[in-house]
Amino acid sequence: MSEELEQFKNKCSKLVKDEKYVELLTICETKLEELNKTAPDDKEFLAYIYLAIGYAKEIGLENYDNAIEYYNKAIELKPNDEVAYCNRGIAKADLGMFQDAIEDYNKAIELKPDNEVAYCNRGNAKYNLGKYQDAIEDYNKVIELMPDNEVAYYNRGNAKDALCNFQDAIEDYNKTIELNPGYMDAYLTRGNAKYHLGKYQDAIEDYNKAIELKPDLVDAYNARGIAKANLDNFQGAIEDFNKAIELMPDYVSAYHNRGYVKDDLGKFQDAIEDYNRAIELKPDYELAYNNRGFEKAKLCNFQDAIEDYNRAIELKPDYELAYNNRGNAKRALGKFQDAIEDYNKAIELKPDCAMVYYFRSAANLDLHNYIKTIKDFCLFLIVKIGFKRTHKP
Repeated sequence: MSEELEQFKNKCSKLVKDEKYVELLTICETKLEELNKTAPDDKEFLAYIYLAIGYAKEIGLENYDNAIEYYNKAIELKPNDEVAYCNRGIAKADLGMFQDAIEDYNKAIELKPDNEVAYCNRGNAKYNLGKYQDAIEDYNKVIELMPDNEVAYYNRGNAKDALCNFQDAIEDYNKTIELNPGYMDAYLTRGNAKYHLGKYQDAIEDYNKAIELKPDLVDAYNARGIAKANLDNFQGAIEDFNKAIELMPDYVSAYHNRGYVKDDLGKFQDAIEDYNRAIELKPDYELAYNNRGFEKAKLCNFQDAIEDYNRAIELKPDYELAYNNRGNAKRALGKFQDAIEDYNKAIELKPDCAMVYYFRSAANLDLHNYIKTIKDFCLFLIVKIGFKRTHKP
């Protein structure tokens, strides 16, 4: 490496450290113009400049397409530069091109087998493709190379959480927090994992810590509200949802969850208003349509409820709960056979839901189909209580 290139690298490194990406881009473009005139055959220097320009465009300007073009040029001049492959992979991942990104990370690892950054980023790309176990293997490698890498533990915890291995995920979040007690996201995700295990009070304590570290963390308020609702602290839950909405007025989930809790408080019309807002913000929110229909049914607006259930099913054709609820609304309107057809569909989609057999039994009773009534009621008991056939030897 020439002394001039070394000095230029040091200057660029300082600008990156100070996050002065515009200045970095300016000096690199100036240097590129100069080299093209004075030393067009200096591939190493030119490759570095292309790499630095790509980085400035990616990190500073978020111009990922253009950054990739410069990384391409760097790789063309220096095919064994693992940093260029790794950076290009990051830019591709930012564009949602996760499989292409993985190919670049593969090449970076091939060139430098102990490249922990490439392993970590490849794990992230695999995670985004839903390949959680493969992602875990990459995070394992990062931890093997860098046992104190809290990000790798955190990411591995997320992958385990996605696989519903909540206790294992918690152990990784514990390690993340042990290594970095101020890692706010780890408290939030650990709280979520504890919530899934039914440890609502423990989850709340983690959400409290996340909020302490970042008082405007809307996701923590929303999650804490859900946990409080599960502990029947409905007013406390609403206060958290209110705070989340105050911080982010278009926070769809908070409106929906607040509506759900208002239902628990018997405030059906208020709940409908929250579902209205959620649907206004997210017109394809099938859960909000179903739940708004449920509130309308409680107010005896059965036809309006059916319209909401229709929309929920249109958006999610395998939404068994919406079929069940629509069946209940049709039965309330005296449309017993139509109701049975909806119950049939709900049972087809989810045969282990005991209450649907009960509702279908009631509809058959309305139609004086007594044998079917008895049969469905027996199925209700079998599914609800559990039944095992015994065989004589």
